[in-house]
Amino acid sequence: MSVVLITQHDESIYNVTKKPEGYQMAKEILYHSQHEKRFTNEKHDPRLHREKGTLGPARIDRPKPNEYLKKHTGKSPMLPPELMDPDYGQHKCMKQSKWPPVPLRKQVLKEQDEKLIHPRKDFISKNVKAATTMKPKEPNRKIVIDCTGTTKELKAGLHPEYIYSKEFAKIPQYLDKFIKLKERQEQTRKDLAFKVQPKCRYITREQRELLLSGLKQNWEELQTQYQGLPILTDTIPKINRKSKLEADLKQLEKDIVLVERHPYIYVYNDDEL
Repeated sequence: MSVVLITQHDESIYNVTKKPEGYQMAKEILYHSQHEKRFTNEKHDPRLHREKGTLGPARIDRPKPNEYLKKHTGKSPMLPPELMDPDYGQHKCMKQSKWPPVPLRKQVLKEQDEKLIHPRKDFISKNVKAATTMKPKEPNRKIVIDCTGTTKELKAGLHPEYIYSKEFAKIPQYLDKFIKLKERQEQTRKDLAFKVQPKCRYITREQRELLLSGLKQNWEELQTQYQGLPILTDTIPKINRKSKLEADLKQLEKDIVLVERHPYIYVYNDDEL
């Protein structure tokens, strides 16, 4: 691998933006309207500007102070309505009067006399009668939407009309029949179970463990008694006692082995056998 080291060079960033001598940027061609000449002529021609009014309102000389305007001598700012609207005066709104006609003095006096002649209404008794016979206002029906008691007004379609039906809160007929059928079947099963009882009963796990612990305790007690016998058995009572303890120990050992081998045990009553 070779490394080239450059120690002298003439590169400079300022030479990057330099342009060659004699360089000149080309200018863009500006847009010129085809009516430009006519516009300049109209702008500088006062005669055209005043008569045609191409650029805003015409320049009118102000009136002189000694030639002030008099009544009915000035020009109207607008054309007469007859020229503005050829159908002027033929509209319905122009034919009808805006305000009603003014009543006559006799008619006004007659109305005042009639008001004085007629008695005044008793508004107090009328209001009392209306208040006593008026139907009280029913409150808006609302529904509770959460456990904190927030209420919401019932709108169309949310009124619980179904609670007023005759079948509301009643068990349907097919469910009532099904429930009665199940009750009869359950009662029949109970009657049969009461009549035919099994001759044996099952010993639970707790009872089995209690029985096993009792057998082992009896075996330990008999073993203690057996070990306490005298070594010399020269009399008949000693021989009988020793043989009886040995037979009891053998029977307890058989019972313990039997209970330990069989986890499920059924017991029969001696009276029913």
